[in-house]
Amino acid sequence: MAPRRCEIEWTSAEVHEGDVTVALNGKVTKAWRERFRGVLALLGSGSGGWGEVRLVHKAIEVEGLRPEAEEDLRHFLESAVGQVNAELPQDDRDERVEPGDRMAILDAEMTATLRGFAEARTS
Repeated sequence: MAPRRCEIEWTSAEVHEGDVTVALNGKVTKAWRERFRGVLALLGSGSGGWGEVRLVHKAIEVEGLRPEAEEDLRHFLESAVGQVNAELPQDDRDERVEPGDRMAILDAEMTATLRGFAEARTS
C-alpha cells in the first residue's frame, strides 16, 4: 500500500505571539522533507506577511505571522505542500534521490517545472 500524501492539518493550527505551528498528516519521509525545504527555497518567504518557514518533525512552523496575512500564508503553504506531493512518486522508494546528488535534484526540479506547464494549460 502506498503512503498517504502529506496534507496540512489546519485544525491543529496554533498561534502564539505571532508564531504558527500546524501539523502535517500523512507520511513525512526524508525525501519529502528534503523536497519541501527545496520548494521553500525556490518560493522564498512569500508575501512578507510572515518570517521564516521551517519543517520540524511532522509540523510546519512559521515565524512572525502578521494580522490579515492568514489567507496568504494558507495559499503559500498549500502550494508548497502540493508541489512536493506532485513531484515525489507515490511511493518514494521507487525514485529515491541521494541527498549528495545535486544534479539529480536539479533534474527533478526542472522536470517538475516543465510538467507543471501542462497543468497550467488545462486550468
